[in-house]
Amino acid sequence: MTTAKTRQEAAAELIRREIFDGRYRPGQRLKQQELARLFGYSTIPIREALRQLAAEGLVVLDPQRGARVVELSSKRLEEIYDVRIHLEAWAAGLAVRRMTPDAATRIQSILKRMDRAEITDPEWLTLDRELHDSLYGCADHEVLCKLISNLRLSAEPYLRLELAKVVGYGPGRREHRRIFQACLRGNAKATAQATAAHLRRVAKKLISYLRRNGR
Repeated sequence: MTTAKTRQEAAAELIRREIFDGRYRPGQRLKQQELARLFGYSTIPIREALRQLAAEGLVVLDPQRGARVVELSSKRLEEIYDVRIHLEAWAAGLAVRRMTPDAATRIQSILKRMDRAEITDPEWLTLDRELHDSLYGCADHEVLCKLISNLRLSAEPYLRLELAKVVGYGPGRREHRRIFQACLRGNAKATAQATAAHLRRVAKKLISYLRRNGR
């Protein structure tokens, strides 16, 4: 059981990474036999991995057409962010009362690394994930954090659309600082509001970009 579960998770991570890196494009078919040969697994962990990725919103399972990478659409992204804004603002507000000095130090370190002028889109996305995970982790609410994590995974392909040009690092840096400073002041309401405003701006930029490109 443990081995089967480990193979499923490993296969899911490999396929997820290929999607995030753009090797599997939106709408592309994901054939179980081909994936099994590529990764050196049987089709059973591949099938379970595809089900896991479907639950994360990265893959669509069609009884007729099989598995395929989810299509990028402005409507889907808008729905994802509608939910993310509410959940992440709630988590950020909860985090204010439970943030430890160690967590604050970790977040401060991440913010400094995000200030580097030469940062790339992949580096920014990794640090952005670490930043938000570190903040929401302080909420000490496992179910809430899991829901947020799944939604962030669903949004990840959209965040790889020329991130620096579409969304911009400068506003992100200022908004992250605003969230963190409100948290340090112990103001849960301001922290939640700053988090919602940050996500709302990112969503607006990405949705506008998709609509301009016919998605």
